[in-house]
Amino acid sequence: MAKLLNEQEVRKLIPVGHSKYYELIGSGVLRSVKIGRRRFVTEQAVADYIADLDAAA
Repeated sequence: MAKLLNEQEVRKLIPVGHSKYYELIGSGVLRSVKIGRRRFVTEQAVADYIADLDAAA
Protein backbone atom coordinates (compact mmCIF):
# COMPACT_ATOMS: atom_id res chain seq x y z
CA MET A 1 0.00 0.00 0.00
CA ALA A 2 1.31 3.44 -0.91
CA LYS A 3 1.92 5.96 1.84
CA LEU A 4 0.29 9.40 1.71
CA LEU A 5 2.81 12.20 2.12
CA ASN A 6 2.08 15.72 3.35
CA GLU A 7 3.67 18.85 1.91
CA GLN A 8 6.71 18.80 4.20
CA GLU A 9 7.46 15.15 3.45
CA VAL A 10 7.18 15.70 -0.31
CA ARG A 11 9.38 18.79 -0.18
CA LYS A 12 12.11 16.76 1.56
CA LEU A 13 12.08 14.38 -1.42
CA ILE A 14 11.64 17.04 -4.11
CA PRO A 15 13.61 20.20 -3.23
CA VAL A 16 11.05 22.83 -4.22
CA GLY A 17 9.49 25.72 -2.36
CA HIS A 18 5.94 26.04 -1.10
CA SER A 19 4.68 27.92 -4.16
CA LYS A 20 6.32 25.57 -6.66
CA TYR A 21 4.86 22.58 -4.78
CA TYR A 22 1.32 23.89 -5.24
CA GLU A 23 2.08 24.91 -8.83
CA LEU A 24 3.12 21.33 -9.64
CA ILE A 25 -0.08 19.99 -8.04
CA GLY A 26 -2.30 22.60 -9.71
CA SER A 27 -0.88 21.85 -13.14
CA GLY A 28 -1.33 18.10 -12.64
CA VAL A 29 2.38 17.40 -13.06
CA LEU A 30 2.46 16.07 -9.48
CA ARG A 31 -0.64 13.98 -8.80
CA SER A 32 -2.35 14.45 -5.47
CA VAL A 33 -5.44 13.43 -3.53
CA LYS A 34 -7.62 15.53 -1.29
CA ILE A 35 -8.98 14.22 1.99
CA GLY A 36 -11.21 16.74 3.67
CA ARG A 37 -9.42 20.06 3.39
CA ARG A 38 -5.93 18.54 3.23
CA ARG A 39 -4.01 17.52 0.14
CA PHE A 40 -1.62 14.56 0.01
CA VAL A 41 0.75 13.08 -2.56
CA THR A 42 1.43 9.36 -2.78
CA GLU A 43 4.94 7.94 -2.75
CA GLN A 44 4.23 6.57 -6.22
CA ALA A 45 3.31 10.04 -7.54
CA VAL A 46 6.64 11.38 -6.25
CA ALA A 47 8.51 8.48 -7.87
CA ASP A 48 6.67 9.06 -11.17
CA TYR A 49 7.48 12.78 -11.07
CA ILE A 50 11.17 12.08 -10.50
CA ALA A 51 11.17 9.45 -13.29
CA ASP A 52 9.59 11.98 -15.66
CA LEU A 53 12.30 14.51 -14.79
CA ASP A 54 14.97 11.89 -15.46
CA ALA A 55 13.40 10.91 -18.79
CA ALA A 56 13.23 14.56 -19.89
CA ALA A 57 16.91 15.14 -19.08
